Amino acid sequence: MKALLTVLISVLTVVGCSSPETITQQPSDIVIKSTFNSTTTWNKGQKFLNVIGSTKDPKVDNKSWIALYRDKCGIDPGHKSATGAMCPQNALGGHIVKFGQSQHPTKNSLVYIIPICTSENNKPNDEMTVATDNTCVVVLNYWMQ
Repeated sequence: MKALLTVLISVLTVVGCSSPETITQQPSDIVIKSTFNSTTTWNKGQKFLNVIGSTKDPKVDNKSWIALYRDKCGIDPGHKSATGAMCPQNALGGHIVKFGQSQHPTKNSLVYIIPICTSENNKPNDEMTVATDNTCVVVLNYWMQ
């Protein structure tokens, strides 16, 4: 009996080992994230809302959302929100949708990154409005929730 147990443990140990050549990626190992689509401009008066549930969206190219905005739009908003508000700290890149779109977008829906204050980002149901014409907006193909 002891010999059989030893053989069984040995077999399980060998079966549990694998070389790098035999490792395969499982669907659960794949990171799903939003992808950059384009940039566009919005004009003064465009209403928008925060996306609900975007907190865990992995960054594009490992950049913060505001860094992606600066890179793609060529603008550093500093402390200024697209709403015209002055943020106590630098604005962040908020995931938003146009007013009338679902705040719970589906896979590959278009969502947008725009500079907003942390306080604005923390109020998911507040309707916000773009303060100036020709405001650059980053367009994303949204990740699967």
